[in-house]
This record gives sequence, structure tokens and C-alpha cells, in this order.
Amino acid sequence: MKHTINHMWRCLLILTLVAALVSCARPPHQEMDAAESMVKRARDLQAMDFAPVEYQAAHTALNDAHRAMDKAEYGDARDSLEYALLHARRAVALAEEGRARSEQEEAERIILEEQTQQAEERKAPTLTIEIKQKEKPPAAKPAVKPAVKPVHVSTPEPQIEPVDQYTVGEGENLWTISAQPQVYAEGLLWPLLYQANRDQIKDPRQIFPGQILDIRRDMSEEELDEVRQKARESDIFPVPKTTPSGQ
Repeated sequence: MKHTINHMWRCLLILTLVAALVSCARPPHQEMDAAESMVKRARDLQAMDFAPVEYQAAHTALNDAHRAMDKAEYGDARDSLEYALLHARRAVALAEEGRARSEQEEAERIILEEQTQQAEERKAPTLTIEIKQKEKPPAAKPAVKPAVKPVHVSTPEPQIEPVDQYTVGEGENLWTISAQPQVYAEGLLWPLLYQANRDQIKDPRQIFPGQILDIRRDMSEEELDEVRQKARESDIFPVPKTTPSGQ
């Protein structure tokens, strides 16, 4: 009985060894496909950014498995592939968590920016009004008009041209004619009119409207003084007492 049990254990051990040998002798293609697929998925999920240690371990183990396969060291290849698959799965899990966290942070950032923009837009009208009020120039003071000083314009006296003849008007006499500005401008010089027109004046007291009298202009100042003196001494046209001497 004891001999039979020992024989059975030996047979089981032999079968296990044979299975192990057969397994080691077969290339691990399925394991290679599974490991490569998982490493690729980790890479697509950007595991290099979210789980760099796990991804690098899986990638290195996968490369080791390829080298072992090239050397037909299938047992070592299986060990490397198992290691690569393990770390690739961890890298995938960490990458998914990292991507989810990053997406959440991005969504929160967008919401915050929108809220900030809306708050600024609500404040914008108030700020615009305040800026316009600050930029509004002060009210201009009314201009003070300078006082206008009256300008006194002196009117020049009209220039009177002396005449050589004078037509006697109604009610005039030699004195009033001599006092005309265009004649002598001095009544005391009436004797000059009488002397120059003796041919038509018989009496210096009597002249008639329409008569044309000649006006002498060839007298010196001394002769004029003598004429004035004669007029003062004459009683034909008495010199008014209110008239200054020489008029």
C-alpha cells in the first residue's frame, strides 16, 4: 500500500515537471500581446505624465521580454511579461485618475474664469461712468468781456477852400461876407471887399443880392493890419464891444 502511494507521488511530480518543461518550451505570444496592449493603453493615457515610474518599469520589462524572446529564453520572457503587465496596469489606473483630476481642475478653472468675466462685465458700466466723470473737464467759466472804453473820435474840421469871388445873398453886408470862412474869416477886413469892388459898390452900406464880388488875396500882413485899424475907426460897421480885438 505504501509502495503504491509513493509511486503515485512520483508520477504526479513527473507530470508537473513535464508540464513545466512544455510550458517553458512554448513561446509566450499571448502574454506578449496582453503586455504590449496594456503598455500601449498606458501610453495613450499619457501615463508618462501621470505615472512616470510605473510606466517606465512596464516599458523596460516589455523590452526585456522582447530580448528574451529573441534568445528563445521563454521562461525569462514570461517573467518579464508578467512584470510588465503588472506595472502597465498600475500605470493605466494612475493615468486615468490623473486625467480625471486634470479634467476636473480644467472645468473648475473655466467656471472660475467665466464667473470672473461676468463680474467684470457687471462692474464695467459703473467703471465707465466713473472714468467719464473723472475725465469730464471742469465747467468753463463765463468769459468776462473787457470793459470797452469810449473812444473819442475827433471830427476834423472841414477844409474850406478860399474863393476868389462871392455871390451876395439875401440880407448880407460887407462885414458878414468878410467874416465868411471862404472869404477872410474876419469881419474887420470888409474894407478889402469895398476897395476891390468900387466899380459896383457906391456905398459900402448898400449891396444887393446877386452881386458877384471879387476877393483880394495879394495883401501883406502889414497891409491887413492897416485895414483892420481903418475898420475899427470907421463908423460904417461899428465893431461890437464883445468882439475881441483883431476880429
